[in-house]
Amino acid sequence: MSQIINLPKTTYKNKHELFEQVFQAILESGEDGVFQTEICKEFSLDSRDGSRLAGNLEKQSLISREKILHKGRWTYKLIVKKSAIAEYNKKPIQIECVEGAPCFSCAYQHSCSSEDEGSPYSPAKCVWLEEWIVAGFEKGYVKNEK
Repeated sequence: MSQIINLPKTTYKNKHELFEQVFQAILESGEDGVFQTEICKEFSLDSRDGSRLAGNLEKQSLISREKILHKGRWTYKLIVKKSAIAEYNKKPIQIECVEGAPCFSCAYQHSCSSEDEGSPYSPAKCVWLEEWIVAGFEKGYVKNEK
């Protein structure tokens, strides 16, 4: 049924790296998913740690867990959510697209809110932000795609 294909025993330096490697293994399992017990074996995790890690992935809406009977034991099938695949495949933001943004050094940043329509400080009303965006168009940083 599902299995982790061609993954060597992996080592990790910290919890974040383990989290990333486990997510990558589940991602590589495709639409069939992978059993939580297989992840535990592959990454030398006890069932409690494997369950916590899978639970964290599920809380972040990266995977879904389906309870299933596998080899006479209850386990979970871990399947990557399609929304997580789309997010994972997004290209990282380049620093150039936010360089010089007035928001980072704005004295009113703590009061600025796009949700509070009554606030005098909002991105929609900000002259400095508008000038920065217009300058980005003029320099060619922002592509006008229609």
